[in-house]
Amino acid sequence: MKKICTSLIVLAFLFFGFSEASAQSFNAGLTAGATFCQVDGDNYAGFHQLGFTAGAFVNLPFDDYLSAQMELKYSLLGAHSSDREVNEFYYNPYNLRLHYAEVPLMLRFGVDFLTLEAGVSADIRVRATEDVDGDYQITTSRWNAFSMTANGGVHLAINEHLGVGARFMYSVVPIRFTGNPGWFYNQYYNKVVQITLTYNINSPLR
Repeated sequence: MKKICTSLIVLAFLFFGFSEASAQSFNAGLTAGATFCQVDGDNYAGFHQLGFTAGAFVNLPFDDYLSAQMELKYSLLGAHSSDREVNEFYYNPYNLRLHYAEVPLMLRFGVDFLTLEAGVSADIRVRATEDVDGDYQITTSRWNAFSMTANGGVHLAINEHLGVGARFMYSVVPIRFTGNPGWFYNQYYNKVVQITLTYNINSPLR
């Protein structure tokens, strides 16, 4: 995990340096926020796992409206049992924490302060832990080392440099295979709502 965090910091500085050297073409910045997560395929439902995301981005405008954006982020995702599932349905208390290094590639369309975006993310699982009824275990090997996520969202510019964004994210490659036949119904998929604050260096509305 320390190596991943160090890589994120180094790449963030590289992003900023490249952006400053190409200020007429590129924009760069930082992003951080909260994730509300669940895993489709397990016995638990609802966005009860609160996590976080943080990283850096580089944005390349094609014209006044269209741009492409590459990001490098560290995200905590997972799943968590609800009080109702435990108290009424007698499920075991459960807490899954999945740590990912993510590289989203986004296509963005912006008009004034509003930007719509869609893309896909390559995700590398760094660590996984599960706590079932107080039995805490490191279960990294049970969860796929690589997955991909489809992303769609909206971004609003607050002022010259700050913005706020919201995304819905869903796995297009399973995060865990159960070993049973079939693709969708016997696998596990991340399902995430993400809220972030962004700081832009050059082009505040991108």
